Amino acid sequence: MSVGAALEQLLRLIYRRAMKLAMLPEDERDSHYDHIRLSCCAAAEHIGQDPDRAAITANDMVEFVRALVGIIEVGSGPDHERSADQPPPVPHSGGRESGATRI
Repeated sequence: MSVGAALEQLLRLIYRRAMKLAMLPEDERDSHYDHIRLSCCAAAEHIGQDPDRAAITANDMVEFVRALVGIIEVGSGPDHERSADQPPPVPHSGGRESGATRI
């Protein structure tokens, strides 16, 4: 599997997980974040990161998921009926860039 394909698969998984977490009450999310942290830490160590760096990587991933959940919550309006398996809509710029920074 190419790096690009692996990254795309990972981002889809993170998105689906964030959608599911956004549907939970806030007080029920911590155990899920802990599971993400442990899984990421184990995976990082498995690919050769030392335990300290793996812990930092795992914490960064949890913070990313938390931020994504926050974005989902802010954006969840009347059309929040999209399922966790559906990717978010991608805006089309129409060939002209806006002043916004692209990531």
